[in-house]
Amino acid sequence: MTDIVTFADDFFGAVANGDIDAVRRYYRDDVKVWHNFDNLEQDKATNVATLASIPDRYDTFEYAEIRHTPIEGGFLRQHVIKASRNGKRAYVPAILRVYVEDGQVYRIEEYFDYGQLKSALGF
Repeated sequence: MTDIVTFADDFFGAVANGDIDAVRRYYRDDVKVWHNFDNLEQDKATNVATLASIPDRYDTFEYAEIRHTPIEGGFLRQHVIKASRNGKRAYVPAILRVYVEDGQVYRIEEYFDYGQLKSALGF
């Protein structure tokens, strides 16, 4: 497998660019994506659909202040979600623990304040 930081850059590049087919290839079929704000796990199909819907839910959406830290079994990803919708803007820090095995993501644990995002954008 390529260096884990390169893997992280490539994987999140696909996410940021809306390359949903590439995201599917990075995910194992049994991937689970957990979010702290609802304590639920998404399966592959649900998470891919969520990522694919970003352009429909936001006027602009990007990741800023990106940092990847290699750790055993994967990496940590820190970023700031910068998004806008109907003239309102949000700037929300997030951290993700990404588990990787044999070149594929099998689990993500995502931590951010969804309430802050909702409040800032008027959801």
